[in-house]
Amino acid sequence: MKEKRLRDKTWKDYEISKFRYRELKNFCLQYQEKKEKIQYGLSSYNMEGSSSSSGPSDPTGKKALNHIRDLVDIQMIESSAMETDKQLYPFLLKSVTQDLPYEAVEYDERYGRIPYGKTDFYAYRRRFYYILNEKKYT
Repeated sequence: MKEKRLRDKTWKDYEISKFRYRELKNFCLQYQEKKEKIQYGLSSYNMEGSSSSSGPSDPTGKKALNHIRDLVDIQMIESSAMETDKQLYPFLLKSVTQDLPYEAVEYDERYGRIPYGKTDFYAYRRRFYYILNEKKYT
């Protein structure tokens, strides 16, 4: 049987439910927040109100773990966009991390015009979420 073209694949083909899609989308929308925390270092992590019932508290250790977790999440999003399509990478990253439609990322001052049309762009964006899903949950 002939495989579907990328632009014809649906969420169902990728086995991503609407709830999983929402989860992945919201995960990506935290990208900028995580980047800002990393930029400002460990002091940007507020551990107020977090307590551990498993022994003495180590606020610095908790901050470091959260910092590492944010770094891993950022790398996961960026590498998923890069694996989806190297040319489309900056446009995809901007779209998924800022919840922007095709029209808002069609032209970028730094990267120029997007190399694909609207239908293909959304097909690649679905593929991005598939790749991210695989990395995050397998």
